[in-house]
Amino acid sequence: MIAHLLSGLQAAVEAAASPPQLDQHLEGIAAIMENHFRYEEHALSQVLETLALDTDPGRALGPL
Repeated sequence: MIAHLLSGLQAAVEAAASPPQLDQHLEGIAAIMENHFRYEEHALSQVLETLALDTDPGRALGPL
């Protein structure tokens, strides 16, 4: 999906699309990436909650 959206942005840039059109492409990419990162954070938080650490997770893993 990201590759498809980036290809669309590249085509728009090469076609000298208007700033509002370019903004639409960027907003689409941002929305997909934000959704992806939210999913990754959720998946990682579930794994991190199951770890049996001998120390505080913040100390072992840094700020999350």
